[in-house]
Amino acid sequence: MSTPETRIHAMQRVEKLFQCPEARTHLTAYGWMEGMPVVFARRADPVDEVMGFVSVHGRAVLMVLVDGLADELQLWHVTVPSPLFPKVPHLPAGTTISELCSRRRTEKLMPFRVAFWSHSAAIHEIPCFVRSDWPGQVTPLPTDIG
Repeated sequence: MSTPETRIHAMQRVEKLFQCPEARTHLTAYGWMEGMPVVFARRADPVDEVMGFVSVHGRAVLMVLVDGLADELQLWHVTVPSPLFPKVPHLPAGTTISELCSRRRTEKLMPFRVAFWSHSAAIHEIPCFVRSDWPGQVTPLPTDIG
């Protein structure tokens, strides 16, 4: 799939997700709010570029990480940089968004910083699967998001 087709497909899937009441409830539990900006990124995109798009909004965003080959989406909540977070060293030049996200999968809310930010921001994954009432089982979100 070409990049424009991949992004259009991802946008359609996210729109479908926003239309589902159960999915909206799930997203809200992880920090999503009605009207929150959505930033789409590919795994190989440099963190600096993606966070440039995040910075334009001046508020927390829902970042959708797109994998066109696997037709998979990952959802991430990215905060604004804030002096409330511990100031961490900025990520090395050339770090991809995939590398940032893979480092953050094991943490609930981890600070990170890009070179042009004075303060750290935080990122956390919004899981696409939620635990059911039965031990050991998981239930996918009610729409086909990946």
